[in-house]
Formats: sequence, structure tokens, C-alpha cells
Amino acid sequence: MCYLMLMETAAASDPFVASLPVFAKFESVADIDNYRPLPDSWALATADIVGSTKAIEAGRYKTVNMAGASVISALLNALGRQDLPFVFGGDGALVAFPASALEITRNALAAVQRWVADELDLTLRAAIVPIKDIRAQGLDVRVARFQASDAVFYAMFAGGGGSWAEAEMKAGRYRIDPAPAGARPDLTGLSCRWNPIEARHGEIVSIIAIPG
Repeated sequence: MCYLMLMETAAASDPFVASLPVFAKFESVADIDNYRPLPDSWALATADIVGSTKAIEAGRYKTVNMAGASVISALLNALGRQDLPFVFGGDGALVAFPASALEITRNALAAVQRWVADELDLTLRAAIVPIKDIRAQGLDVRVARFQASDAVFYAMFAGGGGSWAEAEMKAGRYRIDPAPAGARPDLTGLSCRWNPIEARHGEIVSIIAIPG
């Protein structure tokens, strides 16, 4: 599993993030009243591995996970922030950030794409999608904070905007191109450790539920 700072380990420093409701009971993730809309001036940085299914079938799931987690590490380190909301999707990631960080985020995405290509022999596509463009489609991006422990918070997203942003990226829109050869992201704090989990009843099943 890949580890990195999860949203924030203390009080959030960003006014918007600090204003987010915090809930400790996981069932509260389904309560839309716990979510707040991202500011119109923010954007979503999204990225994923092209052909990840085939790479995983070829036994490269650890490498795919490392590539996906590197996106979050690269962006948070470049921005000097640990409180930005993000989602790790296994073969990619999504990070919400304010407009003031646009250029730094663009450069970090470009650098991590180059690193994934050069060091992991995978193709990472990336895009930056403005929140205002998402809302123009009648969708939204709302965020909440789930407190998993005294020191760790996870970001939760709702509104359908993240899925739309990912689809736009896969369609080639809002694309960020890789940095020139030799560019490298700051991946300080990223660690991937793997411990096999034994199946107690012969098989392990993962459930992915998408609201209709």
C-alpha cells in the first residue's frame, strides 16, 4: 500500500478547508449536509494511468499504485500544503486546489508525468479542470472531511463533478503535457509498502458502489 499525508494531520490552514464540517461516523458520508461546494475559483487536478487494466493484468499493480499515489505527493509537496482535498483511485488521483496555485500545479503534474514515463515505464495522462466549467454542465464538486482518527482526515467528494472531470481528461480535453526529459517531481513522504492479506474464506472481494 502507498502511504502519504491524508488531507491534514492538524487544524486545516486554508479558510475553505477549515470551514468544512467534520464527521467521525462513516455512515455520515451519505449525508449531503456534511458537504460544502468548492469555491468557483478552484480547479481539479486529475490524472490516471493509460492502460492500467492491462498493466495490472501483467502483474504491475504495485507500479500502477505507486504512479497514482505519486500524483498526490508531487502536488502537495510542490504547493507546500497538506490540507488540500484529494482522492486516490489506485491508478490515479484527483486533487482540488485554489486558482492561485495554478502554475505550480501545472508544473508538478507535468513533472510527475515525465517521472512516471521515465522511471516506471507507464503513461500518465493529466488535466486541470476549472470548477466553473464543471458547474456550467449542471454538476458540482462538494467536499466533506471524514475524521478517521485524532490526527487523520480523509476528503470526501460529492456532486458528480469529479467523474465529469475525469471523463473530460480521458477525452483529451484540459490536457497537461509532460515536462521535458529530466524533469522530476518532489515525492518526499511517499512510501509504498506491501503486505499480503490472507483470505479468510477463500476469496477477497472489493465492492465499488456508484450512486444512480
